[in-house]
Amino acid sequence: MNTQTLRLLIERYKENFYNVNNSRNNEIFKWKAAKRFRDVWFSEEAKSMSFSEKFNSAKKEFSVLMDNSYVCPSSGVVKIAELDEDATEHLFTDILFADDGGNISERQNNIDRFLFEFDRLREKYYPGSFKFKQDRHSASCYLAFFAPSENYIYRHSESEAFARNIEFEKDIGSGENFKLEYYYEMCDAVLDELKNHNDLITAHFKLLNDDRDESLHLLVFDLIYCCKTYNLFAGINYTPKKEVLKAFTLAEARAKEEREKQEKINALLSEINELECKAARFEEISLINVQVNQDALGSGVIIEQNVNKIKVRFESCDKVYYINKKYINRPVFEDDKEIVDAFTEYDEICDKIKKLQSQLNRIS
Repeated sequence: MNTQTLRLLIERYKENFYNVNNSRNNEIFKWKAAKRFRDVWFSEEAKSMSFSEKFNSAKKEFSVLMDNSYVCPSSGVVKIAELDEDATEHLFTDILFADDGGNISERQNNIDRFLFEFDRLREKYYPGSFKFKQDRHSASCYLAFFAPSENYIYRHSESEAFARNIEFEKDIGSGENFKLEYYYEMCDAVLDELKNHNDLITAHFKLLNDDRDESLHLLVFDLIYCCKTYNLFAGINYTPKKEVLKAFTLAEARAKEEREKQEKINALLSEINELECKAARFEEISLINVQVNQDALGSGVIIEQNVNKIKVRFESCDKVYYINKKYINRPVFEDDKEIVDAFTEYDEICDKIKKLQSQLNRIS
């Protein structure tokens, strides 16, 4: 891990601390949301509530952390709990929030089981809707709010970018290859470094008052999140280790040319970063096991997905489709216009990123 880069990112985060927590950006809401969840979840009043009532009250401040115009997993918990209280409560109490004795491998297994079992409930009660699906981000939020000193919030896009920029040695992975153990290991290393920045911690606690998280686990996620969202990576160029020595062999005469080139690169990287942040919300839309219909083949179920590329299993065959309104023979969803508009916009964003990346490659 590149400790020097990590320290630089923490310094940049400190410089932007009051900006990201002002009334416009309001990243401070995360701590209020966490406090709200625990205040409700562990209250005496909660003992007389139904699970749907308790969860709905506990989530009021944090739903914005995972719900948007395309997906709303926290609302999905409430909707499904209203139809099946016992099964939904079981998934949280006996699986996701189960005591694992600090065994991170067991915790990942519990998360995966929670996601699998919840999706079975979604298929039962809302088979045509992708909006209520849970993912590792939503599951990590529930865990982090339930036991903040033992868990970290995870979002793939931001975590992957952070790991790459600080040159974290282990591959956190994604999808079936995701390793919670490695992600927590990276977060623990970040936490250890954050503890050396007393001025940041003092400002952090002063701003939060009663909403403070003494474990600082939520602060670790906020750093990871803000580095990508507010482009704190600007000018930090990750160089694979095998290329480092080559970089140092550049002649001094090219220094000025390199500085000018770097300015152009930084501008392109900033624009690409902004578009990638927009694309990330679409990448989190999961359509696995969602039912669709196609004129010629009838009803089918999505069995594989790579963002807007899906494989559908029909009674007679499996077929691959790209979700975009320009493809007229694609299958139809229950919320068809909404999902197709979303992935059409995603395609347009990706096209822009490719063009900018092409410019970046030419300059580089």
